[in-house]
Formats: sequence, C-alpha cells, structure tokens
Amino acid sequence: MISIMFHSAGLNNLPWRSSHVSEPLDIIRDKFDVIRDEGYESIFMREAAGHTGQKRDNLVHLNFDDGYLDNWIHIFPLLEMYGLKATSYVTAEFVDPRDAVRERRISFDREHDAAACCAGFLSYREMREMEATRRVEIQSHSLTHTWYPKGPEIVDFWRPGAATRAMGPVWMLWNRFPDRKPFYLTEAAELEKRIPYGTPIYEHGKSLETSRYFPDEAELENRLIDLAKTKETGFYKKDGWRDEFVEIVREYRRTQGTKGRHESGEEYNKRIENELTESKRRIEEGLGHSIEGICWPGGGVTEDILQMAKRAGYRYFTLPSAWREAHDNRYFKEMIPRIGSLPRLSLKERDLGYPSKSDFKYHLRYHNGCYAAKWMLYCNKIRKHMFGPKDY
Repeated sequence: MISIMFHSAGLNNLPWRSSHVSEPLDIIRDKFDVIRDEGYESIFMREAAGHTGQKRDNLVHLNFDDGYLDNWIHIFPLLEMYGLKATSYVTAEFVDPRDAVRERRISFDREHDAAACCAGFLSYREMREMEATRRVEIQSHSLTHTWYPKGPEIVDFWRPGAATRAMGPVWMLWNRFPDRKPFYLTEAAELEKRIPYGTPIYEHGKSLETSRYFPDEAELENRLIDLAKTKETGFYKKDGWRDEFVEIVREYRRTQGTKGRHESGEEYNKRIENELTESKRRIEEGLGHSIEGICWPGGGVTEDILQMAKRAGYRYFTLPSAWREAHDNRYFKEMIPRIGSLPRLSLKERDLGYPSKSDFKYHLRYHNGCYAAKWMLYCNKIRKHMFGPKDY
C-alpha cells in the first residue's frame, strides 16, 4: 500500500507562503493518469491503516492536506472522472464558515487565475457533498495548524511582503487574526499592513510539539517599529537591511536582558488536549458523523501527543517521516507512512521542473517495492540535468 501526500492543485502561481505544495492542474491530471494506468485501487484512511508495511500490491491512499478549496473545485471532479477515492485532512480553524458551494471546474490551464477561482478553503457543505458520493472522506488536521514562538531568539522582522513570500511567517497573521484564517489566501497582502513593520519574529515551532513562549518586550518591539516607520519599502530589498534592527535588539538585551516565559507543563497539556478534542468536535458537528483519523500538521507530534490523541477518540494516524528511524517500529503497525507526491524534480541542488508521467511512475514503483525503479528515476534526472526538461 502506498499513501501519497498531496496538498493542493492550481495555487502554484498564487503569491502565498506555500505555493511549492500546490501542483499545476495538468500535472495533477498526469499523475492521476499514471495511477489509473498502473492499476491502483484507491482506499480510505481506515483501510490504509490496515495495510501498512505491505509492498507490491495495487492499493493507494490518496490524501490531501489542509482542506484547500481547490480540493472541491478541481480535484473532486477529477476523482469522479478517474473513479478514485481520496482523504481530505481539514484544519478546523481554516474551514470556510459560510454555507457555500462554489462552482466545480474540470480545467487543466496552468496559468488560470487562482485568486478568482480556487484560492480559499472548504466549507462544511462542500465537504458533505463530496462525502455523499463516497469518493472523498474528511479527517482531522488539528485545530490551528500554526506555529508559535518557542524561545527568545529573534530570527527576523515583519516587513513588506512577509505575508505572501515563499515560506514567509504568515502564521503571524493567523495568530493575530484567527477569524480571517479561512480567507488569508486572498487577504494576506491587506492583513499584512495591520501588523506594524519592524515587529520582531521570534524563533518558532509547530503548534503541537512546541512549548509556547510568551515574549514580554513591548519596549523593544516599539523601538523596532519606530525604526521601521523611517524606512521606505525599497529599504528591505537592500543587502544587510536587518543590521540596524539587530543592533537595536543587541543594545536592548545588553541593558534590559531577555524578558518572557514559556507556558507551563499544565498549560501545554491543556492546549494540546484542546487542539485534539476541539478540532474533532467541530468537524464532527459540521459533518454530522464521527471523525477517527488525524494527520499531524507538518509531522509535528510526540509520543505523548499520540497517546493523548488516542484518549480523545482518534484511531487512525499518519506516520511522520522523522519517526521512521528514530522511533520503535511498533508505531508502523498503527500509523500510516506517507510518501510525497513528487511536486518537483531536483538533482545536485538544481531544480529540474515538474515531473513527467514516467518520473511519477518510477516514483510510485520504487515506493511499492520495485527498487530498480529508483535507478530509472535517477536516470531520468540525469538526462534532464544534462539536456533540459523532457518527458523521457
């Protein structure tokens, strides 16, 4: 059994933090072609949990993280077209609160206007309609799927474009304006202006596995914001633009020290329990049935959290890639290991573009136990590295 982790389709040209996880519509179609042509039978999460560790069969678990609107608009029609099933892992705070059913489209236009089409998140009504066809099941992806400060180190400063650049700290928006999380894909540029430029960005970690840090440095923050007010937008494009901000931090900390605290163990446990139970409650209320599966956001989970999730009523779990060697193999029996969807090809740090059908075919065959396919994929990469992208 292969469990393939996808995220999104059609948001690859949108200016947002995670455009790298969204694949062009024609590439998703090509991958579904391969899955069909290779003779795979798609299954849901519950069934996948019963086939972990098995190789050289024809079972595939397609899953899409985060609950993006394109799962309804673009991916769901393709699932129906190809006769496939998939799991959508939704984060409760990102669910569109409106009773909306947007127009579905079968499109393979790589340059389509995502902001006017599919940039958003699923509503419960759309989820219910997908589940009614038995082509899609909904499971949990936690409550917040955010990042929190985890220590006093300041790693960056809020600036123009922070909310829309690749891998930018958009979680700053989520934590300050949680009610706008379902709409941030199209509102990020405007919401960005509501956080003063110069605001310090502290070292941070995934919400489930991080002991949250609460900085208490209002005076330092005001000094940084005051400095930012004297700068034009072009200033942030210059080399070394952070130096003046870093010097303010250094001087403040030299005289005032570091002020802040970590949440207590009791506070942490209470917050994690809420992440697990409240996400389950909200999704169950929205769909009208029990939710028994959870996908850990960003793979951020500990053994203690796994046990808390079991007590909360979850029965099926994804297996973080970091656990495959670092933890006892007993977890393989109850957690589903996933492989990436091969969104891009690279070799020797050179980006080789989107994968061809044959690239994806060898990717699947290798992870299904055909180790010769690994070398076939490598040969394709060598050819593309030498002669440029081509569907070999």
